[in-house]
Amino acid sequence: MRVGAMVVVPLLALSTLELSLRLAGYGYPTDFFLPARIEGRDFYVSNPKFGYRFFPPALARPPQPLRMPAQKPPGTYRIFLFGESAAYGDPDPSYGVGRYLQVLLQERYPETQFEVVCVAVTAINSHVILPLARECAHHQGDLWIIYMGNNEMIGPFGGATVLNSRAPSLGLIRASIAAKKTKIGQLMDALVQRYSTKAKTFKSWGGFKMLIKNRLSYDDPNRLRTYERFGKNLEDILHAGHQAGVPIILSTVASNFKDCGPFASLHGAGMRPDLQATWETLYQQGIALEGAGSYHQALDLYSQAAVIDPQYADVQFRMGTCHLALTNAAAARRDFELARDCDAMDIRTDSRLIQITKDAALRHARDGVYLLDSTEVLSKHSPSGILGCELFFEHVHLNFEGNYLLARAYADQIVNLLPPSVTERSKSDWVSADLCDRRLAVTVWDRLRIWKMISTRLQEQPFIDESDHATLMKLHETELNEINARMNLQSPEQARDMYQQALALAPEDNLLHANFAQFLEAGGFIAEAIDQAQLAHQLLPQASGPYFYLGTLLIRTGRTGEAADYFSRAIALHGDYYPQALNELGSILANRQEPAKAKTFYVRALRADPDYVDAYLNLGFLEQSQGNLNQALACYRQAAQLQPHGPPDFFSQAVALASHGRHGEAIEYFRTLLPYAPEFWQARYLLGVELTGQGNLEDARAQFAEVIRYRPDYAPAHMDLAVILARQGKPDQALEEFRTVFRLDPGNTLARQQIENLQAPKSHSG
Repeated sequence: MRVGAMVVVPLLALSTLELSLRLAGYGYPTDFFLPARIEGRDFYVSNPKFGYRFFPPALARPPQPLRMPAQKPPGTYRIFLFGESAAYGDPDPSYGVGRYLQVLLQERYPETQFEVVCVAVTAINSHVILPLARECAHHQGDLWIIYMGNNEMIGPFGGATVLNSRAPSLGLIRASIAAKKTKIGQLMDALVQRYSTKAKTFKSWGGFKMLIKNRLSYDDPNRLRTYERFGKNLEDILHAGHQAGVPIILSTVASNFKDCGPFASLHGAGMRPDLQATWETLYQQGIALEGAGSYHQALDLYSQAAVIDPQYADVQFRMGTCHLALTNAAAARRDFELARDCDAMDIRTDSRLIQITKDAALRHARDGVYLLDSTEVLSKHSPSGILGCELFFEHVHLNFEGNYLLARAYADQIVNLLPPSVTERSKSDWVSADLCDRRLAVTVWDRLRIWKMISTRLQEQPFIDESDHATLMKLHETELNEINARMNLQSPEQARDMYQQALALAPEDNLLHANFAQFLEAGGFIAEAIDQAQLAHQLLPQASGPYFYLGTLLIRTGRTGEAADYFSRAIALHGDYYPQALNELGSILANRQEPAKAKTFYVRALRADPDYVDAYLNLGFLEQSQGNLNQALACYRQAAQLQPHGPPDFFSQAVALASHGRHGEAIEYFRTLLPYAPEFWQARYLLGVELTGQGNLEDARAQFAEVIRYRPDYAPAHMDLAVILARQGKPDQALEEFRTVFRLDPGNTLARQQIENLQAPKSHSG
């Protein structure tokens, strides 16, 4: 009885606590798929909080918003695509490999409905994919595609992770993950996150910049343990698919190793000081010769350095560059691959992970596992057979052409796995990349939008630390120039037609609606953009992103009450881990003359993301409007430190200059930053104020009008514009602006007085 009491009583207490937490609504759902009722139909939708079990909530990347019929309709072939950001389709999942694959299959076999369900998520690895695969085993899949490996070292429990312990025992990892399916486990994790010093190190998602200090040598024990964990997780993933009776295409992961050098290099352990001095001399002399175009001599010196230290990644990469310049493609590829394998910042799938994948496919060939070597497939379409920027945006993320070619390779294998009832009704061969682009509405405008996003990414760490960064930027500049030239060949009307034709064939494609909305917004068709965003929202009412985007569009039309409601819904769905929504809601409250409430939301946004520049700027602007100049300048300086030499830096200096009476210099700073950030409405407003003070009413009027275009709910801009219009002898226009001020700010007595004055009958004398 005593032993029973020692077991039963704690279990009863834990069960009571677990039940109490559940009844109180504590915690978050842990499954990837959540049931949802949409327009009278049962679906599964992706859980935006799925990553909370594996990451601190502020760092967890949400899955792609999607919906999947709860019961697979007859005549449907369902494919689950597993992986990380490369499989997800970063930087925009609208054009990921899964999207191209679905178009290819649908066009060739139109009588079958194909569903390519992308369950890939940014920053995850095999420790996350295993429980996800076990969940997908219960969702009527017909085929799995696995494309994983890039985040094995840096993702949860990896050898170079910043999130938790590095490469602990597999049993401990799985116990930790399983525990957080319970509310008690989630409560314990929340307490650790609150009080752990390490957990407080990263309060917001910082991308690759978070990983700069975490480096692994080629034979680091943490790296070796990670390979072992990867192999065991992969075995269990394949077992889960086999138990579900699902064939699996197991794909190796390709990477750009020609045009993307190593991110960090480390010397091998135990190098003697005299050898390191010799190595350094050879290395530096080799760099000088390579820069002068003397590739033979440079290669000779690099080769000598590599004999002393074969693990220094940059030497291997430079040897590859020299071999390629000397047209020795086979040697160049070998060197480039070795450079990738020795990269101390391991964010690409290396040769050892690739070999583990190949070996697993071979062992399970009789269990319905089929290998696809993506490197070999894509190399056939690359100059000299070496993967580079022709198919990649940067290091691992495939561009439009790369995603199409990989999808073609998957499609070629899938043909052999489809039932005869499908294949015997083939319409044609595989359609071209051009037709796929039309089905996905890949307009020239969208290409430019994506390439600009990537160019911005490449100007940050760790990319700027690469030895070949300048070459990579030149390649991207060439691509951007070509796209800009093509912009003149495709009119906005043609791009609009492409969207409309694509939506006519896929009216329930939420990504098409969302992208069309962005296109329309960029063209100034805000009302139509709202219509498309509404359609995207109706298809996925459980997703927070469409709520946020609709809110930003509604602000542009002055419908701030509705916008605030949408932002509030986005926050309710995603919690305080949606700093953009918190920031926008704060701005609405600030413009409603509710500064105390606005400040609360700005502070919450900064608590969720301490590096959120816009929130610092908005909080500073609020403080300045309340007369708290010192507090405002502190916020502006904080924003400037986060983006030195960028618009916030110029803005901070401009305000400081104006506060010291140096108005001419302040105006120049404001004017300098606006071409780089035309939507920076706070800068426009303060520039308008400065111009008014200098008597330049016409330019000031233009700035206030632009402020209103971006923030039609900002009453002070309407007020200042009204005053200028009155001074310029335009009473009717001034009256309209004063009325707007009074509508936005009913307590504004000056606006009311001006309205009465302008409406009063004019007296006539003599």
